[in-house]
Amino acid sequence: MYQDDGCGPYGHTGGAHYGGNAYHGGAHHGGGGAHYGGGGAGATYGGTHYTGGGYDHGGPAGGIAPHGGTYYGGGAYSGAHYGDGGGNDLEDSCINGCVAAGCAESTPAVMTYVGPGTGEYVVVTNYKYVGGGAGNLSMVGRKTVYWGRICLALVALVAGIALLSLLWPVLSPTSTTSTTIAQAAMLPATMAPTAPLTTWTPSTTTPKPEPTGECTFWGDPHIRTFDGARPSFYGEGEFYIVKSNKVVIQGRYMGTKYTAGLAATNKIAVGGEFLNGHVIEVGCLEDGDITVDGKPVLQEFPSSFRLGTLGTITYGSEGKLVDEATDHWPKKIVQMHLPLGVHLTVLRWSNYVDLRLIMQRQPDQDGSCGNFDSDPVNDSTEAIFKRVGARVPDKALLFSHSAKVVMSDVEEKLLQLCPESQYMKAEVECPRELTSVHHNRASETLRMSCMLDVCFGSNEHTLQMAKKLGLTDVGVDP
Repeated sequence: MYQDDGCGPYGHTGGAHYGGNAYHGGAHHGGGGAHYGGGGAGATYGGTHYTGGGYDHGGPAGGIAPHGGTYYGGGAYSGAHYGDGGGNDLEDSCINGCVAAGCAESTPAVMTYVGPGTGEYVVVTNYKYVGGGAGNLSMVGRKTVYWGRICLALVALVAGIALLSLLWPVLSPTSTTSTTIAQAAMLPATMAPTAPLTTWTPSTTTPKPEPTGECTFWGDPHIRTFDGARPSFYGEGEFYIVKSNKVVIQGRYMGTKYTAGLAATNKIAVGGEFLNGHVIEVGCLEDGDITVDGKPVLQEFPSSFRLGTLGTITYGSEGKLVDEATDHWPKKIVQMHLPLGVHLTVLRWSNYVDLRLIMQRQPDQDGSCGNFDSDPVNDSTEAIFKRVGARVPDKALLFSHSAKVVMSDVEEKLLQLCPESQYMKAEVECPRELTSVHHNRASETLRMSCMLDVCFGSNEHTLQMAKKLGLTDVGVDP
Protein backbone atom coordinates (compact mmCIF):
# COMPACT_ATOMS: atom_id res chain seq x y z
CA MET A 1 0.00 0.00 0.00
CA TYR A 2 2.85 2.44 0.76
CA GLN A 3 6.06 2.84 -1.20
CA ASP A 4 9.54 2.57 0.38
CA ASP A 5 11.41 5.20 -1.62
CA GLY A 6 10.32 8.20 0.47
CA CYS A 7 8.95 9.93 -2.61
CA GLY A 8 5.59 8.21 -3.00
CA PRO A 9 2.17 9.66 -2.25
CA TYR A 10 2.61 9.23 1.46
CA GLY A 11 6.22 8.03 1.78
CA HIS A 12 7.86 5.52 4.07
CA THR A 13 11.21 6.83 5.14
CA GLY A 14 10.95 8.62 8.40
CA GLY A 15 7.16 8.43 8.66
CA ALA A 16 3.94 7.49 6.91
CA HIS A 17 0.37 8.66 6.57
CA TYR A 18 -0.22 8.60 10.25
CA GLY A 19 3.39 8.47 11.38
CA GLY A 20 6.29 6.00 11.82
CA ASN A 21 5.67 3.17 9.37
CA ALA A 22 1.87 3.41 9.73
CA TYR A 23 1.23 2.72 13.37
CA HIS A 24 4.73 1.30 13.82
CA GLY A 25 7.74 2.62 15.66
CA GLY A 26 5.72 3.82 18.59
CA ALA A 27 2.26 4.30 19.93
CA HIS A 28 -0.72 5.52 17.93
CA HIS A 29 0.10 9.15 18.74
CA GLY A 30 3.84 9.00 19.28
CA GLY A 31 7.17 7.39 18.71
CA GLY A 32 9.05 9.06 15.94
CA GLY A 33 6.18 9.94 13.69
CA ALA A 34 2.70 10.79 14.79
CA HIS A 35 -0.80 11.73 13.78
CA TYR A 36 0.08 13.99 10.90
CA GLY A 37 3.41 12.72 9.68
CA GLY A 38 6.73 12.00 11.27
CA GLY A 39 10.05 13.48 10.58
CA GLY A 40 10.43 11.77 7.25
CA ALA A 41 10.41 13.14 3.79
CA GLY A 42 6.89 12.31 2.73
CA ALA A 43 4.42 13.42 5.45
CA THR A 44 1.15 15.00 4.53
CA TYR A 45 1.51 18.06 6.79
CA GLY A 46 5.01 17.68 8.25
CA GLY A 47 6.05 17.86 11.87
CA THR A 48 3.95 16.02 14.46
CA HIS A 49 0.89 16.61 16.45
CA TYR A 50 1.36 14.44 19.47
CA THR A 51 4.89 13.19 19.12
CA GLY A 52 7.10 10.93 21.15
CA GLY A 53 9.25 13.90 21.93
CA GLY A 54 6.56 15.79 23.73
CA TYR A 55 3.65 17.99 22.77
CA ASP A 56 4.24 20.03 19.65
CA HIS A 57 7.68 18.62 19.00
CA GLY A 58 8.48 16.29 16.21
CA GLY A 59 10.84 15.34 13.53
CA PRO A 60 12.31 17.41 10.85
CA ALA A 61 9.09 17.54 8.92
CA GLY A 62 8.81 18.24 5.22
CA GLY A 63 9.38 16.20 2.22
CA ILE A 64 6.82 16.04 -0.50
CA ALA A 65 3.08 16.09 -0.14
CA PRO A 66 0.85 13.92 -2.27
CA HIS A 67 2.06 15.77 -5.39
CA GLY A 68 5.72 16.56 -4.86
CA GLY A 69 5.72 19.20 -2.10
CA THR A 70 4.36 19.71 1.39
CA TYR A 71 1.31 21.53 2.58
CA TYR A 72 3.08 23.29 5.35
CA GLY A 73 6.68 22.22 4.70
CA GLY A 74 9.72 21.93 6.87
CA GLY A 75 9.19 22.43 10.51
CA ALA A 76 7.01 25.50 10.35
CA TYR A 77 7.07 27.77 13.35
CA SER A 78 10.67 26.75 14.12
CA GLY A 79 10.18 23.30 15.55
CA ALA A 80 7.15 24.08 17.67
CA HIS A 81 3.54 23.64 16.72
CA TYR A 82 3.80 21.97 13.31
CA GLY A 83 7.28 20.50 13.13
CA ASP A 84 10.82 20.78 14.16
CA GLY A 85 12.88 21.78 11.21
CA GLY A 86 12.78 25.58 11.57
CA GLY A 87 13.46 27.90 8.72
CA ASN A 88 11.19 29.47 6.17
CA ASP A 89 8.03 27.65 5.11
CA LEU A 90 8.24 28.70 1.45
CA GLU A 91 11.98 28.15 1.08
CA ASP A 92 11.95 24.74 2.84
CA SER A 93 9.05 23.72 0.63
CA CYS A 94 11.05 24.62 -2.42
CA ILE A 95 14.14 22.85 -1.01
CA ASN A 96 12.34 19.61 -0.16
CA GLY A 97 10.50 19.66 -3.47
CA CYS A 98 13.76 20.19 -5.29
CA VAL A 99 15.40 17.26 -3.45
CA ALA A 100 12.58 14.98 -4.47
CA ALA A 101 12.74 16.27 -8.04
CA GLY A 102 16.48 15.78 -8.29
CA CYS A 103 17.41 19.48 -8.56
CA ALA A 104 19.51 19.33 -5.35
CA GLU A 105 22.26 17.05 -4.09
CA SER A 106 23.19 15.67 -0.67
CA THR A 107 26.44 16.58 1.04
CA PRO A 108 28.33 14.29 3.48
CA ALA A 109 26.17 13.25 6.45
CA VAL A 110 26.40 14.93 9.85
CA MET A 111 25.02 13.78 13.21
CA THR A 112 21.41 14.96 13.53
CA TYR A 113 18.67 14.37 16.07
CA VAL A 114 15.93 12.25 14.44
CA GLY A 115 13.70 11.38 17.39
CA PRO A 116 13.41 8.47 19.85
CA GLY A 117 13.50 5.00 18.33
CA THR A 118 14.42 6.13 14.84
CA GLY A 119 18.21 6.70 14.94
CA GLU A 120 21.32 4.54 15.33
CA TYR A 121 23.39 6.59 17.84
CA VAL A 122 23.07 7.98 21.37
CA VAL A 123 24.94 10.84 23.01
CA VAL A 124 27.78 9.74 25.24
CA THR A 125 31.26 11.13 25.65
CA ASN A 126 31.35 10.61 21.94
CA TYR A 127 28.92 9.12 19.51
CA LYS A 128 28.45 5.35 19.79
CA TYR A 129 26.78 3.17 17.31
CA VAL A 130 24.10 1.08 19.04
CA GLY A 131 22.32 -0.39 16.13
CA GLY A 132 19.37 0.52 14.00
CA GLY A 133 16.42 1.73 16.07
CA ALA A 134 18.37 1.68 19.36
CA GLY A 135 19.62 5.27 19.46
CA ASN A 136 18.27 8.79 19.09
CA LEU A 137 20.88 10.18 16.66
CA SER A 138 21.56 9.31 13.07
CA MET A 139 23.80 10.45 10.19
CA VAL A 140 21.71 12.64 7.95
CA GLY A 141 23.17 14.44 4.90
CA ARG A 142 22.65 18.22 4.64
CA LYS A 143 21.00 19.30 1.45
CA THR A 144 22.84 21.80 -0.73
CA VAL A 145 20.26 23.54 -2.83
CA TYR A 146 20.91 25.38 -6.07
CA TRP A 147 17.32 26.19 -6.88
CA GLY A 148 15.80 27.34 -3.58
CA ARG A 149 16.68 30.99 -3.91
CA ILE A 150 15.90 30.83 -7.61
CA CYS A 151 12.33 29.89 -6.62
CA LEU A 152 12.16 33.07 -4.51
CA ALA A 153 13.61 35.16 -7.35
CA LEU A 154 11.04 33.81 -9.77
CA VAL A 155 8.22 34.62 -7.34
CA ALA A 156 9.58 38.18 -6.94
CA LEU A 157 9.90 38.54 -10.73
CA VAL A 158 6.30 37.47 -11.29
CA ALA A 159 5.11 39.91 -8.61
CA GLY A 160 7.15 42.71 -10.19
CA ILE A 161 5.68 42.04 -13.64
CA ALA A 162 2.19 42.10 -12.17
CA LEU A 163 2.88 45.43 -10.46
CA LEU A 164 4.36 46.89 -13.65
CA SER A 165 1.26 45.86 -15.62
CA LEU A 166 -0.88 47.77 -13.12
CA LEU A 167 1.27 50.89 -13.35
CA TRP A 168 1.78 50.79 -17.14
CA PRO A 169 -1.19 53.08 -18.07
CA VAL A 170 0.24 55.72 -15.72
CA LEU A 171 3.86 55.38 -16.84
CA SER A 172 3.32 55.18 -20.59
CA PRO A 173 3.14 58.58 -22.44
CA THR A 174 0.08 59.36 -24.53
CA SER A 175 0.80 60.03 -28.19
CA THR A 176 -1.16 62.51 -30.28
CA THR A 177 -1.29 63.64 -33.91
CA SER A 178 -2.52 67.17 -33.16
CA THR A 179 -0.29 70.27 -33.32
CA THR A 180 -0.47 70.61 -29.53
CA ILE A 181 2.65 69.49 -27.72
CA ALA A 182 2.13 68.23 -24.12
CA GLN A 183 4.58 67.00 -21.50
CA ALA A 184 3.38 65.19 -18.40
CA ALA A 185 5.44 64.11 -15.42
CA MET A 186 5.98 60.34 -14.99
CA LEU A 187 4.35 59.61 -11.63
CA PRO A 188 3.49 56.40 -9.72
CA ALA A 189 -0.17 55.41 -9.73
CA THR A 190 -0.51 56.37 -6.08
CA MET A 191 0.77 59.92 -6.60
CA ALA A 192 -1.08 62.89 -8.03
CA PRO A 193 0.63 65.63 -10.08
CA THR A 194 1.67 68.57 -7.92
CA ALA A 195 1.06 71.02 -10.78
CA PRO A 196 -1.33 71.09 -13.75
CA LEU A 197 -0.06 69.79 -17.04
CA THR A 198 1.21 72.55 -19.31
CA THR A 199 0.63 72.67 -23.03
CA TRP A 200 2.13 74.72 -25.84
CA THR A 201 0.17 75.33 -28.99
CA PRO A 202 2.03 76.75 -32.00
CA SER A 203 0.57 80.04 -33.10
CA THR A 204 -1.40 79.84 -36.31
CA THR A 205 -2.04 83.58 -36.56
CA THR A 206 -0.12 85.74 -39.02
CA PRO A 207 1.67 88.86 -37.80
CA LYS A 208 -0.49 91.97 -37.76
CA PRO A 209 0.25 94.02 -40.88
CA GLU A 210 1.71 97.50 -40.55
CA PRO A 211 -0.81 100.32 -40.92
CA THR A 212 -1.26 102.01 -44.27
CA GLY A 213 -1.21 105.79 -44.48
CA GLU A 214 -1.29 108.69 -46.94
CA CYS A 215 1.06 111.64 -47.31
CA THR A 216 0.32 114.49 -49.73
CA PHE A 217 2.25 117.43 -51.28
CA TRP A 218 0.74 120.33 -53.16
CA GLY A 219 1.50 123.99 -53.85
CA ASP A 220 4.54 125.83 -52.49
CA PRO A 221 4.70 123.12 -50.98
CA HIS A 222 1.92 122.35 -48.59
CA ILE A 223 2.49 118.98 -46.92
CA ARG A 224 0.34 116.69 -44.82
CA THR A 225 2.38 113.91 -43.19
CA PHE A 226 1.22 110.34 -42.47
CA ASP A 227 0.41 111.51 -38.94
CA GLY A 228 -1.45 114.65 -40.09
CA ALA A 229 1.23 117.28 -39.33
CA ARG A 230 1.79 120.27 -41.65
CA PRO A 231 5.52 121.08 -41.90
CA SER A 232 6.80 123.39 -44.67
CA PHE A 233 10.10 123.46 -46.56
CA TYR A 234 10.69 126.79 -48.36
CA GLY A 235 14.43 126.54 -49.04
CA GLU A 236 15.76 124.85 -52.17
CA GLY A 237 17.61 121.55 -52.40
CA GLU A 238 17.14 117.76 -52.25
CA PHE A 239 15.21 116.37 -49.28
CA TYR A 240 14.12 112.98 -47.99
CA ILE A 241 10.39 112.44 -48.48
CA VAL A 242 10.71 108.88 -47.11
CA LYS A 243 13.91 107.45 -45.72
CA SER A 244 13.99 103.81 -44.58
CA ASN A 245 16.13 100.73 -45.04
CA LYS A 246 14.01 99.41 -47.91
CA VAL A 247 12.00 102.31 -49.33
CA VAL A 248 13.67 105.60 -50.27
CA ILE A 249 11.83 108.52 -51.87
CA GLN A 250 13.57 111.87 -52.36
CA GLY A 251 12.17 115.22 -53.43
CA ARG A 252 13.76 118.23 -55.07
CA TYR A 253 12.18 121.46 -53.84
CA MET A 254 12.76 124.51 -56.07
CA GLY A 255 11.37 128.06 -56.21
CA THR A 256 9.13 129.32 -59.00
CA LYS A 257 8.21 132.78 -60.27
CA TYR A 258 4.68 132.14 -59.10
CA THR A 259 5.81 131.58 -55.52
CA ALA A 260 8.29 134.48 -55.23
CA GLY A 261 11.15 131.97 -55.06
CA LEU A 262 9.67 129.94 -52.21
CA ALA A 263 10.16 126.26 -53.00
CA ALA A 264 7.57 123.92 -54.51
CA THR A 265 8.07 120.22 -55.27
CA ASN A 266 9.92 120.14 -58.58
CA LYS A 267 10.80 116.42 -58.96
CA ILE A 268 10.84 113.10 -57.11
CA ALA A 269 13.13 110.08 -57.24
CA VAL A 270 12.12 106.60 -56.03
CA GLY A 271 14.62 103.85 -55.22
CA GLY A 272 16.05 101.69 -52.51
CA GLU A 273 16.23 97.98 -51.75
CA PHE A 274 12.57 97.35 -52.55
CA LEU A 275 13.28 98.23 -56.23
CA ASN A 276 16.45 96.11 -56.40
CA GLY A 277 18.57 99.18 -57.10
CA HIS A 278 16.37 100.68 -59.83
CA VAL A 279 15.61 104.41 -59.71
CA ILE A 280 12.49 106.11 -61.09
CA GLU A 281 12.53 109.90 -61.65
CA VAL A 282 9.40 111.96 -62.38
CA GLY A 283 9.46 115.75 -62.56
CA CYS A 284 7.30 118.66 -63.66
CA LEU A 285 6.52 119.17 -67.36
CA GLU A 286 9.31 121.76 -67.74
CA ASP A 287 11.82 119.32 -66.28
CA GLY A 288 11.61 116.91 -69.19
CA ASP A 289 11.41 113.13 -69.46
CA ILE A 290 10.26 110.49 -67.02
CA THR A 291 13.21 108.10 -66.55
CA VAL A 292 14.03 104.66 -65.14
CA ASP A 293 17.70 104.18 -64.36
CA GLY A 294 18.42 107.37 -66.34
CA LYS A 295 16.65 106.18 -69.51
CA PRO A 296 13.46 107.87 -70.78
CA VAL A 297 10.21 105.89 -70.51
CA LEU A 298 6.50 106.68 -71.03
CA GLN A 299 7.26 109.02 -73.92
CA GLU A 300 3.81 108.56 -75.39
CA PHE A 301 0.59 109.71 -73.78
CA PRO A 302 -1.09 107.61 -72.52
CA SER A 303 1.33 104.73 -72.05
CA SER A 304 2.56 102.21 -69.49
CA PHE A 305 5.84 100.66 -68.49
CA ARG A 306 6.48 97.37 -66.68
CA LEU A 307 9.40 97.32 -64.28
CA GLY A 308 10.11 93.60 -64.63
CA THR A 309 8.31 91.72 -61.86
CA LEU A 310 8.52 94.68 -59.48
CA GLY A 311 5.52 96.67 -60.66
CA THR A 312 4.07 98.96 -63.28
CA ILE A 313 4.16 102.68 -64.14
CA THR A 314 1.34 104.26 -66.10
CA TYR A 315 0.97 107.70 -67.63
CA GLY A 316 -2.46 109.12 -68.45
CA SER A 317 -5.21 111.50 -67.51
CA GLU A 318 -6.97 109.32 -64.98
CA GLY A 319 -6.41 109.80 -61.28
CA LYS A 320 -7.60 111.61 -58.19
CA LEU A 321 -6.41 115.18 -57.70
CA VAL A 322 -4.55 116.29 -54.58
CA ASP A 323 -5.50 119.98 -54.94
CA GLU A 324 -9.02 120.62 -56.23
CA ALA A 325 -7.90 124.10 -57.34
CA THR A 326 -6.09 122.43 -60.25
CA ASP A 327 -9.25 120.80 -61.60
CA HIS A 328 -9.42 123.14 -64.65
CA TRP A 329 -5.92 122.25 -65.92
CA PRO A 330 -5.13 119.39 -68.31
CA LYS A 331 -4.16 116.34 -66.30
CA LYS A 332 -0.88 114.52 -66.82
CA ILE A 333 -0.79 111.88 -64.11
CA VAL A 334 1.87 109.24 -63.44
CA GLN A 335 0.85 106.31 -61.25
CA MET A 336 3.31 103.78 -59.78
CA HIS A 337 2.26 100.44 -58.31
CA LEU A 338 5.36 99.12 -56.58
CA PRO A 339 6.38 96.41 -54.09
CA LEU A 340 5.53 96.55 -50.36
CA GLY A 341 2.20 98.20 -51.14
CA VAL A 342 3.83 101.48 -52.23
CA HIS A 343 1.53 103.49 -54.53
CA LEU A 344 2.50 106.93 -55.81
CA THR A 345 0.41 109.35 -57.83
CA VAL A 346 2.36 112.25 -59.36
CA LEU A 347 0.38 115.06 -60.97
CA ARG A 348 2.66 116.90 -63.39
CA TRP A 349 2.05 120.62 -63.78
CA SER A 350 4.15 123.07 -65.75
CA ASN A 351 6.73 124.00 -63.04
CA TYR A 352 5.91 121.83 -60.07
CA VAL A 353 4.23 118.54 -59.15
CA ASP A 354 1.61 117.47 -56.66
CA LEU A 355 2.12 114.12 -54.96
CA ARG A 356 0.03 111.51 -53.19
CA LEU A 357 1.91 108.67 -51.48
CA ILE A 358 0.07 105.65 -50.03
CA MET A 359 2.17 102.98 -48.31
CA GLN A 360 2.49 100.67 -45.34
CA ARG A 361 4.59 101.95 -42.49
CA GLN A 362 8.22 100.91 -42.58
CA PRO A 363 9.86 100.16 -39.21
CA ASP A 364 12.49 102.89 -39.45
CA GLN A 365 11.01 105.49 -41.80
CA ASP A 366 11.30 109.25 -41.55
CA GLY A 367 11.53 112.30 -43.81
CA SER A 368 9.29 115.13 -45.00
CA CYS A 369 6.28 112.78 -44.67
CA GLY A 370 7.13 112.30 -40.99
CA ASN A 371 8.09 109.23 -39.01
CA PHE A 372 4.61 107.64 -39.18
CA ASP A 373 4.38 107.00 -35.42
CA SER A 374 0.85 108.37 -34.96
CA ASP A 375 2.22 111.49 -33.25
CA PRO A 376 2.00 114.65 -35.40
CA VAL A 377 3.80 116.78 -32.78
CA ASN A 378 7.23 115.32 -33.63
CA ASP A 379 6.77 115.95 -37.37
CA SER A 380 7.84 119.60 -37.29
CA THR A 381 10.40 120.84 -39.80
CA GLU A 382 13.06 121.23 -37.10
CA ALA A 383 12.41 117.77 -35.63
CA ILE A 384 12.66 116.15 -39.06
CA PHE A 385 15.94 117.96 -39.78
CA LYS A 386 17.40 116.73 -36.50
CA ARG A 387 16.52 113.11 -37.35
CA VAL A 388 17.46 112.89 -41.03
CA GLY A 389 19.44 116.04 -41.75
CA ALA A 390 18.50 119.24 -43.55
CA ARG A 391 19.35 117.89 -47.02
CA VAL A 392 20.19 114.52 -48.65
CA PRO A 393 23.93 113.72 -48.42
CA ASP A 394 25.78 113.52 -51.72
CA LYS A 395 26.59 109.81 -51.35
CA ALA A 396 22.88 108.96 -50.85
CA LEU A 397 21.49 111.09 -53.71
CA LEU A 398 19.11 109.18 -56.04
CA PHE A 399 18.84 111.99 -58.58
CA SER A 400 21.15 111.85 -61.56
CA HIS A 401 22.51 115.28 -60.53
CA SER A 402 22.02 117.88 -57.80
CA ALA A 403 20.27 121.22 -58.38
CA LYS A 404 21.85 124.65 -58.04
CA VAL A 405 20.45 126.38 -54.96
CA VAL A 406 19.56 130.09 -55.09
CA MET A 407 17.93 132.58 -52.73
CA SER A 408 15.32 134.97 -54.11
CA ASP A 409 15.05 138.60 -52.94
CA VAL A 410 11.82 137.76 -51.11
CA GLU A 411 13.50 134.87 -49.28
CA GLU A 412 16.39 137.08 -48.15
CA LYS A 413 13.97 139.70 -46.84
CA LEU A 414 11.96 137.04 -45.01
CA LEU A 415 15.14 135.74 -43.40
CA GLN A 416 15.82 139.24 -42.01
CA LEU A 417 12.39 139.09 -40.36
CA CYS A 418 13.15 135.81 -38.56
CA PRO A 419 12.74 136.16 -34.77
CA GLU A 420 16.13 136.57 -33.11
CA SER A 421 15.92 133.42 -30.98
CA GLN A 422 14.93 131.32 -34.00
CA TYR A 423 17.58 132.92 -36.16
CA MET A 424 20.32 132.10 -33.61
CA LYS A 425 19.07 128.52 -33.42
CA ALA A 426 19.18 128.25 -37.23
CA GLU A 427 22.75 129.58 -37.31
CA VAL A 428 23.82 126.76 -34.97
CA GLU A 429 21.74 123.87 -36.36
CA CYS A 430 22.09 124.32 -40.13
CA PRO A 431 25.92 124.04 -40.38
CA ARG A 432 25.76 120.87 -38.26
CA GLU A 433 22.94 119.35 -40.34
CA LEU A 434 24.72 120.11 -43.62
CA THR A 435 28.10 118.59 -42.72
CA SER A 436 27.49 115.52 -44.92
CA VAL A 437 26.75 117.67 -47.97
CA HIS A 438 29.55 118.17 -50.49
CA HIS A 439 31.41 121.47 -50.07
CA ASN A 440 30.27 122.65 -53.52
CA ARG A 441 26.67 122.44 -52.30
CA ALA A 442 27.35 123.42 -48.70
CA SER A 443 27.72 127.01 -49.72
CA GLU A 444 26.54 130.11 -47.93
CA THR A 445 23.44 130.06 -50.12
CA LEU A 446 22.57 126.53 -49.03
CA ARG A 447 23.12 127.48 -45.39
CA MET A 448 20.73 130.43 -45.76
CA SER A 449 18.22 128.17 -47.51
CA CYS A 450 18.34 125.83 -44.50
CA MET A 451 17.93 128.77 -42.10
CA LEU A 452 14.78 129.87 -43.97
CA ASP A 453 13.27 126.44 -43.29
CA VAL A 454 14.12 126.63 -39.58
CA CYS A 455 12.67 130.14 -39.29
CA PHE A 456 9.43 129.64 -41.23
CA GLY A 457 8.93 125.88 -41.48
CA SER A 458 6.06 126.01 -39.01
CA ASN A 459 4.14 128.55 -41.14
CA GLU A 460 2.41 126.86 -44.06
CA HIS A 461 1.22 130.20 -45.49
CA THR A 462 4.50 132.09 -45.64
CA LEU A 463 3.80 133.29 -49.19
CA GLN A 464 0.57 134.96 -48.09
CA MET A 465 2.43 136.52 -45.16
CA ALA A 466 5.07 137.92 -47.53
CA LYS A 467 2.38 139.45 -49.72
CA LYS A 468 0.65 141.05 -46.73
CA LEU A 469 3.97 142.47 -45.59
CA GLY A 470 4.47 144.02 -49.03
CA LEU A 471 7.50 141.86 -49.81
CA THR A 472 5.99 140.67 -53.09
CA ASP A 473 3.13 141.40 -55.41
CA VAL A 474 3.03 138.01 -57.06
CA GLY A 475 -0.23 136.09 -57.07
CA VAL A 476 -1.37 133.45 -54.64
CA ASP A 477 -0.35 129.96 -53.63
CA PRO A 478 -0.35 127.85 -56.80
